Amino acid sequence: MKLLVTGATGLLGRSLMRELEGYGRFTVIGTAFTRARAPLTRLDLTDAAAVSEYITAVTPDVIVHTAAERRPDVSQKDPEKTIALNVTATGTLASAARKIGAFFLYMSTDYVFDGTAPPYSPESPVNPLNLYGKSKLGGEKAVWDETPDAAVLRVPILYGEVETLEESPVTMIAKTIMEAAAARSRITIEDWAVRYPTHVDEVARVIREIVLRRAAHPEFNGTFHWSALEPYTKYKMAKAMAPFVGVSEEFISSEDGPPLGAPRPKDSHLDCSLLLSLGFENTVTFAESIEGILKPFLTADRW
Repeated sequence: MKLLVTGATGLLGRSLMRELEGYGRFTVIGTAFTRARAPLTRLDLTDAAAVSEYITAVTPDVIVHTAAERRPDVSQKDPEKTIALNVTATGTLASAARKIGAFFLYMSTDYVFDGTAPPYSPESPVNPLNLYGKSKLGGEKAVWDETPDAAVLRVPILYGEVETLEESPVTMIAKTIMEAAAARSRITIEDWAVRYPTHVDEVARVIREIVLRRAAHPEFNGTFHWSALEPYTKYKMAKAMAPFVGVSEEFISSEDGPPLGAPRPKDSHLDCSLLLSLGFENTVTFAESIEGILKPFLTADRW
């Protein structure tokens, strides 16, 4: 089985490439753009002709579309670019998948919900609060407009092995508190929105299992949710990370109320009971995994 991963150099994309290649039963190819390097193919997903030509040439059995503009504040400031990648390019890929008979798996977000009535099942009413959420919901619609032979997997805030601390909103919190401590200054962190930080390696395993289930059951498709079970605000994440980066909690204060920038849902907890009922498992906890992720950045020259 040949699998194509878009956004293969991203936080989730890298983990997914490792997971699929390590499984040993797949031929895995990937595309990227700004960080493309061999053996990945450099492909501008907003170039519809190039995308269609590439998909027709490589003829994957499965396309996993992870590439996206995922930063809410950036999306809010640049709606045209965000919609081009998150909506239009998604429709182009889904159309190309339909034409060659490939199964299409689209990564979406818990931000399609407004956070007022959690937990949210795949059938819950959607009401995104910001342009990022609206664009990902637009991507979902583009998928279903183009092909019924698809799956949408919604996930919350992600973290994992990063190339820079700025790569994930989770590890960005660690960078912020490290810099504040080095300057011996206090820092105030938002303690309002409830999030469910989810490790990309676990999401990658879920994607692999969806692909395998699809291969065994050709009728398997639809919208699915996956999320870690532990609730954290950004302030609680900061407190959990503080001991690992050598920062005293005295530097960290909490702030109630919504953060500045693009509006966020207060609690968009995803109900994962459908996949859990099929035997999928939550195996990674934030407290047990975050220290190893931060360790490569805890060098003496930072202090």
